[in-house]
Amino acid sequence: MSKKIDHVAFIMDGNNRWSKKNRISKYKSYHKGAKKLIEITTFIFERYDINYVSAFALSKHNFKRGSVLINVIKNVLIDFLDPTNDITNIKFRIKFKGNFSFLSKSIIEKLKNIEKNNIKYKKQLVIYLNYSGKDDILNSIKSLNSIKNITKKQLHSNLSSSGIPDPDILIRTGGFKRISDFMLYQLSFTELFFKKKLWPDINKSDIKNIINEFHRIDRKFGN
Repeated sequence: MSKKIDHVAFIMDGNNRWSKKNRISKYKSYHKGAKKLIEITTFIFERYDINYVSAFALSKHNFKRGSVLINVIKNVLIDFLDPTNDITNIKFRIKFKGNFSFLSKSIIEKLKNIEKNNIKYKKQLVIYLNYSGKDDILNSIKSLNSIKNITKKQLHSNLSSSGIPDPDILIRTGGFKRISDFMLYQLSFTELFFKKKLWPDINKSDIKNIINEFHRIDRKFGN
């Protein structure tokens, strides 16, 4: 019997290297990466009984790379949020998580507007921007500092992913085998898959193969 999958998460690594490899601008590379996310998410939701996809789009630690890259990502985000784009025609919800302090008020308002779209749909794409798994845990603890004996359930319910089941599958592209401060608490029993392909090159066959491999795994959850 196939195992139920509720949640697939992605670390979308390799956009910058894809830009260099194909000798195109960083903007075009990250723009292609954004379109790829919508394409892959649409495929997952249409083909499988999966209700959640999470995507690590921008790490808190990426800000160490300088303002040029961050500005590129901001510009891609602005285009991604443009109401004239196909994003308005998708049949799932989009939510954003993370620290939005690096964004202007107008961009934050557009994020909120996108989140209001398609509320009739159960399936959700959750995009993490300026996010840190360590900060997520720390912020949850701080919000519970008046409670003497914090339970796992209370800690979990105050994470940014509150209300969403932990990922069953994490897929990282780009060749590196690490989770880079993404959803540290939530990934405790997640099956990890690492692809050498750079993010813009990932395709539907890759996803199908990973899901098929997942179904062959004997998940024991520590038992």
